[in-house]
Amino acid sequence: MPLYNIYHPVGAYTSSERAAFAKAIVDTYGTVIPRFYVGVLFHEIPKDDFYMGAVAKENFVRIRADHFARHQVGDNKDSGFGADQWMEKIEKAIAPFIRDRGFDWELHYGQTPRELWRVQGLKPPKANSEAERVWVKENRATPFED
Repeated sequence: MPLYNIYHPVGAYTSSERAAFAKAIVDTYGTVIPRFYVGVLFHEIPKDDFYMGAVAKENFVRIRADHFARHQVGDNKDSGFGADQWMEKIEKAIAPFIRDRGFDWELHYGQTPRELWRVQGLKPPKANSEAERVWVKENRATPFED
């Protein structure tokens, strides 16, 4: 799963804007991974709780994305994208919510080895396996739900 944590100023996004922002992120993954793999968390940060260079920032959005299910970023067979191509694709998708609104921003990816990922204590199905295709077809949050 990629999990996006978006740290932003208080009141920066309405509920509908957050939904559109999350959809823009999910849409970048196309058919590479199941849509329900992509999680997005929004964190409102008060001005006095975010500092850069020891100066309070009120116009900054920080995004940390962690990849588990696939290593989308980088030169590999999972994504079909090199790191620069992926960064350009995601930055284009998020631009209406950050750059175009005048925010300063930073984006960072971490890639956890798939072997260190569990869902409810169990190993998820292997990438592109028949078990994963069934999971996707049934569109369950985990492959282990009844």
